Amino acid sequence: MAVLLQLPAFVTSCSQMQLPDSSRKGQQIYIQWNKNPRQAVLDCFYFDTEPAQNLDCYQQIPISGDGTVTGVSSAGPRRLVVLCQNETTDWYGVRAYTDLCKLLRFTLASEDPSRPQVVGEAVLSEALSQTCNLSLKPALTHIRLRSVSADFRRYPSYAGEPFVCTGMYLAYAVTECLPLSIGKARPAPVSWLNAGEPDSAAVRALPRPDMLVQEGCGEIGPSRLTVARDFYCYPGPQLRLVLVGKVGEDVCYYPVPLGGLYAGQSYELDLTLTRKGAPSADMPVQSGTVAVESLSLPWEWKEPLEITL
Repeated sequence: MAVLLQLPAFVTSCSQMQLPDSSRKGQQIYIQWNKNPRQAVLDCFYFDTEPAQNLDCYQQIPISGDGTVTGVSSAGPRRLVVLCQNETTDWYGVRAYTDLCKLLRFTLASEDPSRPQVVGEAVLSEALSQTCNLSLKPALTHIRLRSVSADFRRYPSYAGEPFVCTGMYLAYAVTECLPLSIGKARPAPVSWLNAGEPDSAAVRALPRPDMLVQEGCGEIGPSRLTVARDFYCYPGPQLRLVLVGKVGEDVCYYPVPLGGLYAGQSYELDLTLTRKGAPSADMPVQSGTVAVESLSLPWEWKEPLEITL
């Protein structure tokens, strides 16, 4: 009776929907969300599990606060994909799972670190009703520069000089990705910014430029300075965090390679600068110029979205 009472309101609330074939036996999937105070919309796709993985049905479910809604599909095993975006997308071109993998794109222009866009998928067995755990994760990576020090004691010519940091930014930062990447452990990069020096115009066009570029933290010496700066982008093979400034009169760049990061993770960095950096953003630094201590943790954003299916 509870399911029957939920279905009419569920159907009328969906502005775009492809319901399962009425000639085939149906099944219900119970969707419950927890720890989610924001209003949002879930896009739910049910695909066949056969090699073609054709679309069985699509449902758009508005959610607000704690509660439960009911999803429906035709009978049979299904691949379920659930996503929550910060903008509306037209899904009429999706006819199979591979179509969704190609069409679904996340961009930094639509991201808010306090409520990131998330996606998750699971394979469901055939049953009239069932639940399963599905974790919706961001495609974003969170990078926190926790602290930095500059210890030049091995180089007498500038041993007493501090590094004066005038800026910091993410270089080769992926700004658009395919979050559903078949057979890949990371989202597939589509476009990126800051190839070398920051692209000021493109960065300023973002709703949150500070996700990629921030002001410097001033003088850095042998005593460790806590800076607690947060950066966000999608993972990419050439991603690096760059500190730029001066040691005496010499301009110095300190790039920290971050090419092995994963989506949905938070990385905390403590840096120690041991010698002068490179004179330009395009030049690599000598081995041992930056000592890096890092900590990787699951990223817990302010409004996590956890659903049980």
